[in-house]
Amino acid sequence: MAEPLAEKVVQPAINPAHVAYCPTMDLVALATIDEQVQVYRLNGQKVFGILNKQTPAQVDQIKWKPNGQSLATAYSNHSLTLTNAQTGKVIHQFDCSAYSKSRICCLGWEVNFTDSNKVNSHINKFKGELTLDDVISQNPQAKAMDSAPDLPLDLAFLDVEASLPKLSVLSSGGIEDDIFSTRASLDTLFQPLTTSSTDSADILVVGFEDGTVHLSIYDSFEIGNFDLQQASRGVYGCKPLLHSSHPYSTTHSLLVSSQAGMERELHVVPLDLRLISNAGRYLSLLAAKSTQLHNVLRYINQVQRQMYSDFKASQDLPRRFIGNVEEALMEQSDCTWMQAAYHLVVTGNCHSEVREWLVDQLGERGHKRWEKATTTGYESVRRLAHENLLPALERLSVIVSRLRGLSRFQVSNVTLGLSTQDLDNILDTVNCLQLVGHHILITSGLELRQFSAFSTWLRQEIETQSSDVSTTEAAQKDMNIDYGSTLEYIQGPMTRSQLARFFDLELGVDKGSQWDLAAEGRSLFELYKKELKIDEREEPTGKGLPALDALIRHLHTQCRVVFNNIAETQKRNVRFAYPTSLGVGTPTCADMRMLAEHSGDADQFATYVVMGIGQKEPEVRVYRIVLEIENGMSTTTSVEIASVRLAGFDIKDVKFIDDDEFVLATSGESSSRLFRFPYRKRSDRSKTLAYTVMANQAGKNAKGTAERANIIPSIDLADPQHLRAYTWLEFPPGVSWTPERMEVNGRKGRRVLCIVAQDNFHYRVYDLDSATEPQELGPEGSDELMS
Repeated sequence: MAEPLAEKVVQPAINPAHVAYCPTMDLVALATIDEQVQVYRLNGQKVFGILNKQTPAQVDQIKWKPNGQSLATAYSNHSLTLTNAQTGKVIHQFDCSAYSKSRICCLGWEVNFTDSNKVNSHINKFKGELTLDDVISQNPQAKAMDSAPDLPLDLAFLDVEASLPKLSVLSSGGIEDDIFSTRASLDTLFQPLTTSSTDSADILVVGFEDGTVHLSIYDSFEIGNFDLQQASRGVYGCKPLLHSSHPYSTTHSLLVSSQAGMERELHVVPLDLRLISNAGRYLSLLAAKSTQLHNVLRYINQVQRQMYSDFKASQDLPRRFIGNVEEALMEQSDCTWMQAAYHLVVTGNCHSEVREWLVDQLGERGHKRWEKATTTGYESVRRLAHENLLPALERLSVIVSRLRGLSRFQVSNVTLGLSTQDLDNILDTVNCLQLVGHHILITSGLELRQFSAFSTWLRQEIETQSSDVSTTEAAQKDMNIDYGSTLEYIQGPMTRSQLARFFDLELGVDKGSQWDLAAEGRSLFELYKKELKIDEREEPTGKGLPALDALIRHLHTQCRVVFNNIAETQKRNVRFAYPTSLGVGTPTCADMRMLAEHSGDADQFATYVVMGIGQKEPEVRVYRIVLEIENGMSTTTSVEIASVRLAGFDIKDVKFIDDDEFVLATSGESSSRLFRFPYRKRSDRSKTLAYTVMANQAGKNAKGTAERANIIPSIDLADPQHLRAYTWLEFPPGVSWTPERMEVNGRKGRRVLCIVAQDNFHYRVYDLDSATEPQELGPEGSDELMS
């Protein structure tokens, strides 16, 4: 009897449809009936929770990243969030309604090597010490066994961004703001391109109920949408159910449910990602740099919003104070506050309206509020420009220069979809933004010094007008006032700050449309520099300077052109192969796994699908679909089937453990059991499931239909010998221990099984290697069950 490693009682109840075990860490992610996602350690301690902050929505899917660093959560309101497993912070949030209006029904997140031969030879070199799981997990063991330096490769992937200063954190203030609010989340978002990740690409597959499939690489680098209805050649009403792939394969497999008359039919649809083989080693570099570019753009946009908010707050309160006195001055003295203040500084003569305002309305308290708001605003703008905006623009220019270097190679230009001219336009806009950033930095420092002098004078005037001060005392206090800076502030920043032209507070219109590069035909940087000099001389011109947000929107538009060109180029290298039918019906449970197999002198890939069928006469069917892949194009060569007949048991769930076994959870009248069965077809093993050929050369069939065959059960659990031989774990009677859902981690060193009980309040985690092996069958029964 296997002893559980961990046991947990969860409140509120678990939604058994959404449970996921982290592939690299002992973390269990599960959704509760109140539509929250909770992540627990094996000792039951809660690590973090994920709550959809926008609108109440149901959890549709959860999926871990192959290296266990992120968790994807899909909601019924078409949102998809990626949460960092180390910090619990949301690092990306997508509005999937732009891809499809249907709900998400399938999530696949797999890693693919761009040079599988290199990785395979590297693993074979350290045979017994290094495994494929070690490479995927990017653990220290895999990094310590890196192969000899490859100078051309090392130069190609030289990461200059790692030597740049780290970007500073931003204050938290909303859903997206939290991404940049901690050092841990920033380091995760802008982590450098490591050597172990240069030969691989993380593929995120999002399937929708209407048959739409969305692909992205490196979390947020989008490839585009694909329609299963059009790709599946005569198969209608497609709904993706499961996804699988192998790190060595450029082809992924989708288990799709389609409409066949009044019933549903299951198909396996190969998804050929030729972009992996065409782009090769540059794919990981392209995707990583494009993702970094996207993240820096988000960071710059957030910096701009904070600068705008802080500067606007610093101007609103003084405007309200000035508006109170200016209305009285215009009615009684026919002058503005600027004229009255200038007159007071130069002559010392104070209007009665100004004296009343200084003493009765503004006072010491109002002056402190004015000083705090304005000083804080200027200091915040100066700090954001110096610590956040300019470093982010520097990092952005380095990333764009790296992409520009790739675009100058003609071969990669066609393969990767990069345009040198588009990247030059981005660099020109970045130069323009750097010019604006330096002017903001200089102007905010200058106006802050001027305001400090004005604030000192204003505080003295409040004291002077509210009390009887002798001429000698007033003269002594005047010695501490910088009248030149005070007058400069009154004439300029007090009513019209030079920073307002960069934040567009008064006009509130987008002047960026006047700076269309196609219309101007010249450098935006040169135009802006010229217009900036004219604006400083206060000469009237036909056009005004575009604000900072207009320039950033223009930068986003230019980057979107680059992203779209890359995505369109890679999208042309994605293809759906012929679907293979597995028969009519809806399984009670199913799982899918792709394996790399060696047959003769050729390497091939086999997709295994295991599913539970039927209620009255339940059975488990295992399908083996063999694929041959050449130049990124897959062909289905054969389809085979094996079955396990159950007697007296109801199927609860079935999952693949690893490349050799799958586990079956059942419930019966007397007890509930877990069974383990070997499934992989091997010529060097006498014990394996007996597969029957369903169709030969299914890929050459126009319809891709797998012909049904007479299925002879490989295993019949009605036989006591079979029941005893394959039983791995037997549960005591009771609802709290009857299995309802399973999650398996079959990786080396973490072979565990997580079982959710039927009452949906309990879950247990078992070590798959803790129990003794199932009892071997005698020689009389082995030939009957295995082939």
